[in-house]
Amino acid sequence: MASVFAVSTGVSAQSTAPSFSPQASQQSTYASDGGVPQTPLTANWSVRRWLQANGIDLNAHIVIEPAANTDGYKGSGVVSAEQIDFGATIDTSRLLGFEGTVRIVFSDRLGGAIQERYTGAYIQDQSYWGQGQNFRFSELSYERSFLDYRLSLKGGFYSMGNDFGGLPYVCDFNNNGQCGHPLGLVYGSGWLDSPTGAWGMRFKWSDPSGWYAQAGVYDVNPSNKQEDNGFKVSLDGTTGELIPVEFGYAHGQAPADYAGIYKVGFYLDTSNAPVLGMMNQLASHRTGEYLQAAQKIWKPSDYSVRGLSLFGVATQADATTGLVRYSWEAGLSWRGTLPDRDDDIVSLAWTRLDISDRVRLAEELANEPPQTNEQLFELNYGAQVARWLLIRPAIQYAFQPGAYAIRPNSWIFSLHVQATL
Repeated sequence: MASVFAVSTGVSAQSTAPSFSPQASQQSTYASDGGVPQTPLTANWSVRRWLQANGIDLNAHIVIEPAANTDGYKGSGVVSAEQIDFGATIDTSRLLGFEGTVRIVFSDRLGGAIQERYTGAYIQDQSYWGQGQNFRFSELSYERSFLDYRLSLKGGFYSMGNDFGGLPYVCDFNNNGQCGHPLGLVYGSGWLDSPTGAWGMRFKWSDPSGWYAQAGVYDVNPSNKQEDNGFKVSLDGTTGELIPVEFGYAHGQAPADYAGIYKVGFYLDTSNAPVLGMMNQLASHRTGEYLQAAQKIWKPSDYSVRGLSLFGVATQADATTGLVRYSWEAGLSWRGTLPDRDDDIVSLAWTRLDISDRVRLAEELANEPPQTNEQLFELNYGAQVARWLLIRPAIQYAFQPGAYAIRPNSWIFSLHVQATL
């Protein structure tokens, strides 16, 4: 959560609040998973500096996430997930003579995952696994601001999760219950997170006081996630449109402030969806809501980047179609826990997914083991070992993986290694 709270980095809470994801770093000094500034390994290369001077800012990352588990209904083992992404952020005023920002991103995902092979959990222990496990075209978007930067318009092919439903703390963690977006949104609609893109556009109004409102409309196309569709940009397979609306307030832009962000969001997915527990019945749409908050509560001195922050998240999915009816998150993030280690972050979090009662009742009627809820706890230490390299070991405990009481609980030991190139 430190990216909003580390105000000395030069990035204000208001400007960063609406768009956090593993793919969201788009500046010459990148934000790491915990918001600590990342200076690329190649920052001083002459070619890179020449491109920056002409409006082209290259970006690339390598992420490696090995993990091992103690128990699982399919056994235990060791497996690693990896991602490589690269692209550019283009200042069109410098390069082409008109205002705006163009973003281009490609990505590739490799490897496997603990929950896929061993535990059967809904919550991924390695957040950079999934969505095709392939090389894909992730983003081509254009954004421009008007009216003294109060109105921002963005459109193109990109992940809507880059702009909606994020908190600045999210990727202080290795699991995707935190890192990414609340899973109630993902399991309850056509919500997309990086690296999968979709066609869409977003309108955002920001007030200097910290209040903002934004809305968008995005193509819902489940086939975009498939392994063979990494470069699919057609509308074939579209099932409807996802319309998110979000209101928020971000405060704390001065170095001495205790920064925070609070937001509420709603979405309408116009896709037909199966009615849970009812054979051959479809609902004409899906809806859902979410609440998110993060607040810095303590720091050792007024102008310190160090300190303790808390966060909480709650989501509600459609009563008739939402597999995860409710999801909950809570935790804390402590930046600068050890002396002379201002950029290291200790984080602790809990996630719970409540499966729809419709699913549970249908399983009980069929004399099958019922799904109830799944929970995950994670404690980690993120060490900024170089300005371009983050290493974060974590201990996780999965309770009722897959929301089944009959499945064994499991300890998971994971590592996140991220290099900004």
